Amino acid sequence: MRIVQLVENLEAGGLERMALDLAVAQHQLGHHVYIYCLHDRGKLADEAEAAGVRVTAFHKKPGLSFSVLVKLMRQMRRDRIDVVHTHNPGVHHYGALAGHFARGAVVLSTRHSAIDSQGRPYQERYFKLVTRWTAAIASVCDRTRVELIERAGIDRAKSVVVYNGIRLGPYRAQPAAAPGAGHPSRIRFGTIGRMVPAKAHNVLLDAFAIVRRELPGAELRLAGYGELEEALRQQAARLDLGGSVSFDRVTAVEAPDFYRSLDLFVLSSVNEGLPLVILEAMAAGLPIVSTRVGGISEVAVEGDAAWYCEPGSAVELAAAMIAAVRDPAELARKGAAARELAFSRYGVEHMAANYQKLIDRARG
Repeated sequence: MRIVQLVENLEAGGLERMALDLAVAQHQLGHHVYIYCLHDRGKLADEAEAAGVRVTAFHKKPGLSFSVLVKLMRQMRRDRIDVVHTHNPGVHHYGALAGHFARGAVVLSTRHSAIDSQGRPYQERYFKLVTRWTAAIASVCDRTRVELIERAGIDRAKSVVVYNGIRLGPYRAQPAAAPGAGHPSRIRFGTIGRMVPAKAHNVLLDAFAIVRRELPGAELRLAGYGELEEALRQQAARLDLGGSVSFDRVTAVEAPDFYRSLDLFVLSSVNEGLPLVILEAMAAGLPIVSTRVGGISEVAVEGDAAWYCEPGSAVELAAAMIAAVRDPAELARKGAAARELAFSRYGVEHMAANYQKLIDRARG
């Protein structure tokens, strides 16, 4: 089978990593797999091609582009594409039209969240217009699926859930040391994520300031970068958190060691689908404290592997963080349970197999 994954670009984000890992897994299963980038290639493109997946960029500029649609159609004819798999509404109307009219291809779409990451309502209108040529719309969690049906009016019959998967290899050898094994007052909290409003790192910093009053030896490691980094550094200084907060740049290769350095993974987001960092932290053997957003509670089960609070409240997040570390034995048990869940359900192989079933059904 000849499959193309269509994305905006291959920059280093969760959507892009998921599309790349899925493409590589499909290539390893014997399919001819391509990645088309509607805009530019991005940082992960070389990794894709090193794994045998060709990347083609179409360099689309802002606004609708009929010429790019024609180029997509021509490329799909040259590559003899059977299946077009798009990611999010920003690219779906191009992929659905080009796939249907160029090759009569089966068109699938994955929605990584219920709203477009750029907040552009017109893309949702375009998305709905081309659902007639879309065989299935996969949401990365059930909460996203329900929101798309109820809010966006997506056809229930075409809506399915396919949970994200991650490469488990880097996490097989050594899990995190038993979380909480040290003294509770020296607990190390941490997170990985782009420093943008949706991740609400400002709420996490406010919460950690509260945590420090009860656990003066606690530490917080923030890994990532983004438009809010300098503002967050200034906030940490205003809160007088000193050396208890560190700001780190962590590559994909370094991420497993970063997770292993923590006792607890914390996510403070106000909007998510199913972030890969949750699955990675679980695979590393970390229990989770998170806001109740997206599909996180569907994979990190409350009471078994995680603690939850409502988004936007530093007081509630701090209370959950403190509750999580009260019993080191319970913390370690939930870390082990999180790791077992990740390895039994959320490897990239599981994800690829579920998408294969979806493709097989769509092709009849």
